[in-house]
Amino acid sequence: MKEFDVRRAKLFDSLPDNSLALIFAGSAKIKSEDENFPFYANRNFFYLTGIEQENSVLMLVKCPGERKEYLFLDEHNELKERWTGKRLTFEKASEISQITNVYSNNNFEAMLQMGLSKENNVYGNISHLYLDLSDELKIKNGVSTQVYKKELEEKYPHLSFCNIYPLIVDLRLVKSDAEVAELVEAINCTSLGINELLNNMHIGVSEHELSDRFEFFGKTHGRHDLSFETIVGSGINSTTLHHPITQQDKLIEFDDVVLFDLGYKHHGYNADISRTFPVSGTFLAKQKEIYEAVLACNKAVISYAKPGLTLKELQEFTIDFLRGECLRRKLISKGDDIMKYYIHNVSHFLGLDTHDVGDRSRKLVPGNVITVEPGLYFVEDHIGVRIEDDVLITEDGAVNLSKVIKKEVSDIERMLKGRK
Repeated sequence: MKEFDVRRAKLFDSLPDNSLALIFAGSAKIKSEDENFPFYANRNFFYLTGIEQENSVLMLVKCPGERKEYLFLDEHNELKERWTGKRLTFEKASEISQITNVYSNNNFEAMLQMGLSKENNVYGNISHLYLDLSDELKIKNGVSTQVYKKELEEKYPHLSFCNIYPLIVDLRLVKSDAEVAELVEAINCTSLGINELLNNMHIGVSEHELSDRFEFFGKTHGRHDLSFETIVGSGINSTTLHHPITQQDKLIEFDDVVLFDLGYKHHGYNADISRTFPVSGTFLAKQKEIYEAVLACNKAVISYAKPGLTLKELQEFTIDFLRGECLRRKLISKGDDIMKYYIHNVSHFLGLDTHDVGDRSRKLVPGNVITVEPGLYFVEDHIGVRIEDDVLITEDGAVNLSKVIKKEVSDIERMLKGRK
C-alpha cells in the first residue's frame, strides 16, 4: 500500500506549484436496460490509489510548501449494499490508498469550487488545473473528462488547463520491484493454466472448450480474471492473429497446431503469453521449420532488447531476422515475401493494461516491461506460430520473466507425451 504514496509523491514532483489535479475512476458502462458491464477503474486512478470503485475521484493540490490529497467516494448506503454488495467505507478506502482525507462525493463540487474560485480560493492561488483526458473516460453517463474540461473552462476562464495523462504515463512505464513481482505472479499462474490446457488438448476437443477451461481454471485457482479474452486457434484458425471467442467452434484435428494467446491478471497486472503446440504431440516437418524460425527470432529479440532502443527498432530487427531465417530455411523464395507471413508488431508495453501505456517511439529504459512476440502465419499450410514472452528491461539488457513457460521443441514434445 505504501506504493500508492510513493507514486503520488512522484506525480506531485512533476506538477508546478499552484496546481490542482483531478483523476477520476470513471463510471460503470451500461450493458443493457438493467445491467452494467463489470467495472474496472481507470488504470491511472487505480495506479495512484489502489481503489477499484466507480464514481471515485482523486484530488491533488500543490501549493508552495504544501501538498494535499483528497479522495471522494460514493456515500456508504446500507440499502444499496443489499442490492449490489459491499461498498468501500471511508476507513477502508483510506487504508488501501493511504490517503487520510476521504470524503463523500456530495462534498466534491463544493470543495472543488473552493479550490478554483478566483475570489474564495482556500488552497492558495491555483493557476493550473490538471485532468486525465484519456479518450472516452466517462465520469458519469454521457460526460467524459474532455466534456467536463469544457464545462470547467467556461466556469473558470482564469485557469490554465493541462492534461495529466502524459505525466502518469511516465510513471507507469517504469515498474517498481513490487509491480514486477505482481507481473511474475500473473505469469506463474498463467503457466499453470497452460499446463491445464495441455492436459486437455486432444483430438475432437473444440477451441472454445479449451478457452473456457483456461478461464475456469483461473477462477478456481486464485480467482484470477483474464487479461483479455483467450485466443485459441487451431489449424487454419492459428493463422488469424486474434481468432475471436465467438468463432472458436472448430474441433481440433490430429495434424493441427494450436496457437494460444492468453493470460491472467494478478492484482490488476496482466500476463500476456503466446505459445503454439502440435496436437499430435510431435511437430510435423514444416510445422517444425516454421516454429524454430519463430523461436530463434523470439530469443534473438530478447537478447537484442536493451535501454536506448525503441519498440520500432525492435520491429525492424525482427523483420530482418525473420527474413533471414525464412530464406535460410527455404520458407520463402525472396526477401520481400516476409511481409506476407509476418503481419504484426513484435512488442508492446505491458502492465496494468495488456497493451500498456507508452509510445512506440520512446526509448526503452530500465524498469520497462514489454512483450516479445514474433510470429509467422502460413495460411496456405494452415500453420500459424506465435511465441510471446514478457520481458523486463534492465541496465544490462532484458530479463525473460516468463522463462518458466517452456518453448523449446524438445521440452514441448516431452510435455505432450506426458499428457494425462
